[in-house]
Amino acid sequence: MVKFTALFFLSFSAFVISDVFKPDASSFPDWSKLSKFTPETLVQLRRINGYSVSPDSSTVVYSTYQYNKTDNASGTNLRIMKLDPSSSATDLTEAKYKQGDSGPFWIDDNTVGFSAVRGSPASNLFTVSVKDKKVTQVTNFTQDIGGIVYSPEASMIAFTSSVYQGMDIDESAKETEKRSSRPSSGVVYDKLFVRHWNVWIDDTRAQLFTAPVSFSNGVLSLTGKPVNIIAKYTGGWGLEPSVYNFSPDCKSIVFVAKIEGKEEAWSTEGGVFIAPVDGSTAPVRINSNFKGAVDSSVYSPDGKYVSWLQMATPGYESDQNQVILYEIATGKQTRLIPDVDISPIQIKFSSDSKSIFMIVPYQKDVPLFQLEIGSNEPKRITDSGSIDDFEVLGNGKLITLKSSFQFPATIYTIDPSAKTPTETKISTENDAVLKSVWMSPTYDYWFTGALNETVQALVVFPFGFDPSKVYPVATLIHGGPQLSWNDDWSYRWNPNIYTNQGYVVVIINFHGGNSYGQKFTDSIQHNWGTYPYEDIMKGLDYFFSKVEYAKEDNIVALGASYGGYMIDWINGHTNRFRALVCHDGNFNLVDSSYSTEEIWFSDHDLGIPWVPEQREWIERNNPERFVGNWETPMFVIHSQYDYRLDLSEGISEFTALQRRGIESKFLYFPDESHWVVKPPNSMFWYSEVLKWIGKYSNVTTWTLSWD
Repeated sequence: MVKFTALFFLSFSAFVISDVFKPDASSFPDWSKLSKFTPETLVQLRRINGYSVSPDSSTVVYSTYQYNKTDNASGTNLRIMKLDPSSSATDLTEAKYKQGDSGPFWIDDNTVGFSAVRGSPASNLFTVSVKDKKVTQVTNFTQDIGGIVYSPEASMIAFTSSVYQGMDIDESAKETEKRSSRPSSGVVYDKLFVRHWNVWIDDTRAQLFTAPVSFSNGVLSLTGKPVNIIAKYTGGWGLEPSVYNFSPDCKSIVFVAKIEGKEEAWSTEGGVFIAPVDGSTAPVRINSNFKGAVDSSVYSPDGKYVSWLQMATPGYESDQNQVILYEIATGKQTRLIPDVDISPIQIKFSSDSKSIFMIVPYQKDVPLFQLEIGSNEPKRITDSGSIDDFEVLGNGKLITLKSSFQFPATIYTIDPSAKTPTETKISTENDAVLKSVWMSPTYDYWFTGALNETVQALVVFPFGFDPSKVYPVATLIHGGPQLSWNDDWSYRWNPNIYTNQGYVVVIINFHGGNSYGQKFTDSIQHNWGTYPYEDIMKGLDYFFSKVEYAKEDNIVALGASYGGYMIDWINGHTNRFRALVCHDGNFNLVDSSYSTEEIWFSDHDLGIPWVPEQREWIERNNPERFVGNWETPMFVIHSQYDYRLDLSEGISEFTALQRRGIESKFLYFPDESHWVVKPPNSMFWYSEVLKWIGKYSNVTTWTLSWD
């Protein structure tokens, strides 16, 4: 197996302090010229979402969301700019509150399609002229359509809409209205799922439709009825396609879908399907030899291949993503780079079909790699930070959506054919704000953790940092657990919110993360409470043994989801922290094994609770068993629509704390899910969390005010 660390061809330079443990004061800015970055500033940044590049590769259109605290209102509109750093963006559609223009794509170099409601009965397709900004409604369905893809060669659009079996889009809207008017509200289920993420499951399923269109004199028109191209699928009703695109010859569509059935809630099996664009025959599955999860299906531009990401292990959602190359003419499958220990999360072909670009979590970053087909050596082509998405342009260049701890999703371009690829920043929406506040760069150190293996930790420095002074430490614990805390932007858990309150932030990327090779990821199975906890303790011990600007008698810990589980575990195993924050934590592993929706996750990681040997695995890692050891003050947060970890988990934690007489508070959101996403709630979340940790670490923190 090729070592993960052997993948780099290129080296990148970035501004860094010479020693994370002994930083030089001269490395930091003039603090009098900067302000603090607060949650109020965070939620009002402009958020770039979907984007698309014009057919001539000269112009990018993208959607931006913005919230205004003064008016407590938000909206999403389209913006447009040339792919030139000297140009500036302008509004393509008017920026208005309660407007939701999203999912832009190009019809031609002067016309952009997008999804919106704009007074129609549901989300529909609209177009806007680049020249005069005239908006025209194209479809008028009474049920939402989304994920619109346009093929000018096929004169066709593809999209998804949730419909009832045997019904079209408008018929389904009428059926929903009919059902909602019934006097009784009961719903009967005969299989799982009954709910997923934050919604209860009804009888509709998201189906993939195509519809013929014509484009003439700048006007896009629907010329026929939509066709459900998976209606003839013989594997059972309920297949829900995602990640779909047209073939270069416009005759077919490739898509991935989770295989439905009685075992859907505890199976990860996914199919890769090819279907004719007119739905004349049933979709054909081309990966029936696999029983694991799939993602990121894509055609090669020359039409010879389909490639996708394939997991081999059934029931394991964090297995290694293998890059599969499928030759359409012969049906031959080839696993690319079988000896390279990486797990890409998104792939696309180059414009000449000779290579594949891959987003790959790698240590603290999520860079873009290029793999020449036939080679066994992927080449890293982007610098530090995280690539959230990318698109291959017709001229061979790439456009990326990139972020880091220092900036949210921002548009860049890069020429992968250059001897030393250079990323060029394009969008500037938040530059003025971010230049005026402290956004600590991301630093790291390595230490020996569990299993005597090296583990990486991240450090970000507080506002006003002076190496001669001593600062409190906040350690943030990631969820997953098969994720890593990468140098990526977050609105919900932003490390620089804590640095701007005066904390040194230390993040341990413990065993189980997905950025350090598959063995590292797999090690957490049946070991939720062992290796990660050991890594966190050893990583903090190492940090405090090396620094003078922080002392281990003033440290707090915060975590969400699995990170919340670890907060519960920590409270039962150490009293080294002054205070703890548990967001949507997993308190009782037995209870959550039955109440969670994606059962494959707990089955694989922890075990099946009624199998005696596996019950022992679960109990061994169950934080509920150690409530008798709890001493540390804890702030518990949970929300009504969290169906991954039921509300009862948070209530149980708070009950245990109250019964044991431990200082504690419980924050409940009746309108949020596993994440707190509404800007007013997000600010309130930060305000209460900062107040809690500030109380115990003697820090005066930012407080939300609506005055």
